[in-house]
Amino acid sequence: MYKIRKSGWMSWMLQASVVALLSACGGSNNGAVSTAPQTQTSNPPPAPADGSFPQNVLAPTTKTASTLLSAHSAKGLASSSPAPQILFTDTLSAPTTGGENNQGGYLSIFGKNFGSASDLGTNTRVYINDKEVANYRYLGNAKSSAKTGLQQITVQVGALEGAPTGSALPVKVVYNGASSNTDNNFTPTSGRVLFVSLSGSDTSAVANNIARPWRSLQNMSTLKGAYFAMQTGDQVVIRGGSWHDTNGQDKTWMRFGGGIYARNGSPAAWIHITAYPGPVNGNAIEDVHYTTPAGASGGIAGPWSAIAGSTGEYISVSNLRMDVAGGASRDAAPVNFQYTAGPWRVVNNELGPWIAGNSATLNAAGVSGHGKGNQVLGNNIHDIAGTSELQNHGIYADTTAQDWEVAYNWIHNITGGSAVQFNDNEGGAGSYTLPHGGIWQGFTGIRIHHNWLENAAKYGINFNDQGSTHKGIYEAQSWNNVITGTKLYPIRINSTATIQNMWFAYNTVYNAMTGASGNKAYIMDEGFGSGAGIRNKFYNNIFAFGPDTQPGTTWLIDYSTPSTTTSYDFKQNLYFSNGQTAPTPGTLGDNLAISGNPQFKNAASSNYTLLATSPAVDAATQPGIFAVNDDVSNTARPQGNSKDIGAFELSGAVVPIPTPVNGMCGTANGQSFSAAPSSQLCSAGIASLVSTTSSGWAWSCSGSNGGTTASCSANLASNPDPSVPPSVRQQYSGVITAGTSSHQLSSAVSAGNWILVTVGVNNNALGVSGTLSDNQGHADIDSFTSMGRIYVDGMGTDLYATKATSSGTYKLTVGIPNQGSIHVLEIQNADALNLMDVPLATSSGPRFASTALSSQTQVSTKANDLVLALIDLGIGNAIPFSPSGPWQLVSPEAGTYVTSRIYEQRPTATGTFGIAGTVGGSGAGYPGWEAAVIVIKGR
Repeated sequence: MYKIRKSGWMSWMLQASVVALLSACGGSNNGAVSTAPQTQTSNPPPAPADGSFPQNVLAPTTKTASTLLSAHSAKGLASSSPAPQILFTDTLSAPTTGGENNQGGYLSIFGKNFGSASDLGTNTRVYINDKEVANYRYLGNAKSSAKTGLQQITVQVGALEGAPTGSALPVKVVYNGASSNTDNNFTPTSGRVLFVSLSGSDTSAVANNIARPWRSLQNMSTLKGAYFAMQTGDQVVIRGGSWHDTNGQDKTWMRFGGGIYARNGSPAAWIHITAYPGPVNGNAIEDVHYTTPAGASGGIAGPWSAIAGSTGEYISVSNLRMDVAGGASRDAAPVNFQYTAGPWRVVNNELGPWIAGNSATLNAAGVSGHGKGNQVLGNNIHDIAGTSELQNHGIYADTTAQDWEVAYNWIHNITGGSAVQFNDNEGGAGSYTLPHGGIWQGFTGIRIHHNWLENAAKYGINFNDQGSTHKGIYEAQSWNNVITGTKLYPIRINSTATIQNMWFAYNTVYNAMTGASGNKAYIMDEGFGSGAGIRNKFYNNIFAFGPDTQPGTTWLIDYSTPSTTTSYDFKQNLYFSNGQTAPTPGTLGDNLAISGNPQFKNAASSNYTLLATSPAVDAATQPGIFAVNDDVSNTARPQGNSKDIGAFELSGAVVPIPTPVNGMCGTANGQSFSAAPSSQLCSAGIASLVSTTSSGWAWSCSGSNGGTTASCSANLASNPDPSVPPSVRQQYSGVITAGTSSHQLSSAVSAGNWILVTVGVNNNALGVSGTLSDNQGHADIDSFTSMGRIYVDGMGTDLYATKATSSGTYKLTVGIPNQGSIHVLEIQNADALNLMDVPLATSSGPRFASTALSSQTQVSTKANDLVLALIDLGIGNAIPFSPSGPWQLVSPEAGTYVTSRIYEQRPTATGTFGIAGTVGGSGAGYPGWEAAVIVIKGR
């Protein structure tokens, strides 16, 4: 008798023969499909009162690998192409009419064995209910592919030969004649496609018209934007570009509101927000890059608690790139479910970096919030920073979260907290009323699988509650995860729930617990470790110390109520102490344990696949606690007599492990610029946000697949003649009319020059209110640098400054319901980092006409400083300010009812100086007057 080894040719030949036999039977034979049948359940059954769970009753909600056709071809042998495998899609529904060329919305499909970009639409085709889609947009790597190996296909679905709305239809990928599994569904809707673009208009946008897009996702000041047009079943498609909008509710990009502003999808008609996939056969999804600015909440957010259950349900978000600038608000998560009742799908987004900056607290995550049935699938979540309290995580689920699936994500470099955290922050288990009624029992139905969790400042997976009620249920399954590089415990359970079923199977934990800590363990029990309802299980995992694991680390610490071998059940794990002294597995009750080197192929390069001689191979003979039919790379289990311990199943396959890529600085490194560089930042790796230093700018290029990160910088361009003082290169004075008006400098501005804007409005004592935007990336008033505010009776004036990031036209759009005046000045040769030498000084004049008025004194700190004086006079026929001394008129008054002028002076010496003049006029007690004095800083 021959023993078929998984690395041998006989195993491959047997699989190939079975595949050929299945193909010969035909697709309709006894209802057979071209891949092995796969299971999908929706919500798991409720926990029995005793806390036990029937074995194998719970299955993952995304698809597991076929036992026959998902295995890779044998090493060194030629074979036919493996059948494609669909694991999940970004949305479950979309319009089948409207949109581009009346071909409906877009659908992205994620899985393996889809072929290459050149196959798209020829050798690789997509069918919905056996009807081919209208056209093909993209075939390539998904955002987490560096670790998961996932591919992505994006298509425009088309009419599907008139498929009815509301009926779930099977999705199928065919590659080189081989068909995928068909247990992922798509439901046609009667919704519309709403395009949003930086060049769009909120007043002239038309649904289903790519040439008439909206400008805003949500604009609360005008109650316009795609959000206010959005209906059940719609797809919101965002065009590429750098987005910084904060005019959504609560200074977000978009937040779901209540009442008449409530927006919801439905089980058969989700609302889907996604990136435009590029032209037909273009194979280039547009890069929709949203950055949350400092001081804003940013991102896409669900509803507040008061309106939970009425808005923000059945929402999907996919294919976006979102990061957070330093100094953003504490809850500025790129995707923040907030108090949604759920469900949401967050699929194939790049989320990060999040720079802590000067934020006082950061308590969120790349993805965070509440809700039932939320799925976070295939995202690249990285470089989430935080403050010293370490409460900013990769993924963070809060009170009311249940039936969550966290899968196929690459979560790495979480310097602000944990990779994945579930935390009952409000202590609501067993008592919290859910948005649609009923009592939340706790974190039940949690599924965490096929993730790479690397380098976190705290924990890998953290299950936590407040310990205040001693009620509720904690039920979670975690399998096929790689956890490495955590500073603290890779697995932490801190719960006082009276029923606990946290089950871990087929995970690989390596080189964790790398930070100094009083307690050092791979598994930390800090809550109720024992009790009739506590049955936490650890089966068939690899727990391996690495070169950075802290000395003195142990396998398990019972910090609170000590566990027993029944409450913390260890079965057939592999333990490797890597030369350290650690307790024997027998102390855990793991009498089936294997101790020894797991023999990873190349742990130093993050390749944790197994050598054929590994003691983990074929060693998982203990019956599982739940079904695990594939490994982290979607290779079917088992490949031999038994399954392998850990996240990887050894086969004859050539398992592609991405080569580490070191970050490398681009050609902007070391160069001199007068404005922050925005291109050629990195020649390899992912560029961080550019920060300002005292001498120029700094950024980093993050490596991938374990590669190093490079630090880069650019210098501040020096003035060839520092003695040349700042000067006004050009100026504009104009009238603000009620409503919207545009104002433009007559010639192009130069990159690096400062733009000074003054906006004076009649009868506006509290300062300017309304909208102010320009074509240099400022979307509203708050996105400019505010220089101060003055008020003279009957008129309020605000001053703003910005630095031109690129050369070209400078145009301002003002939307204010009052009359007023505006001045725009381009200033050259000023200091590149700070416009003003000393703080703005204002002086108040009298309510009635007067003469011989003097300002507060100001200080010039450089001989080449430039001093500007803004003189505002009230409403009426005022005589303009008449200066004494060498003042020059820079910008004359603008407006009929408001008199406003700007003068300049070069003191030519350091020290104090003042302004004086005479003002007169007539009419109703006017003029009152006030001046703002600005000292423009020389180089």
